[in-house]
Amino acid sequence: MLFTSACSRDSLPSAEEQLVGRWEWVESTGEATTSVTPASTGHRVWVDFDRRGRARFYEDGTLRSAAAFSVRRAAHAANRKRPFRHMIIYRGYQSNQFYSVSGNRLYIQDATGKASSHIYRRASHSEDTEVAANDVPE
Repeated sequence: MLFTSACSRDSLPSAEEQLVGRWEWVESTGEATTSVTPASTGHRVWVDFDRRGRARFYEDGTLRSAAAFSVRRAAHAANRKRPFRHMIIYRGYQSNQFYSVSGNRLYIQDATGKASSHIYRRASHSEDTEVAANDVPE
């Protein structure tokens, strides 16, 4: 009898596949600022990354901007144990972002040289459906 592990390297999602979905903003921090959260700003913010390479940015149910994106593997000189990171390259924007996914968390760091980082959580299916219903014009 042959048994195969569900956790084989071939079955692990690629970095791009891990990014696809709706991500709800949890917190942002910067060099000179304290932590900023939806509670402190009074705004619900999320981003949708789709399989066709589009990112849509929402605030309080309103589409604020959109951009085409691609993912590239980038060298990370500061951490030799983890020599490569993934970078989101936005077309039409001047900023790119390093990212990693761990469980239902998306960690993003701006690649502008400033120490700003953002944490998102993967939205549940019911949140996706609720928000998608709000995207449809009346």
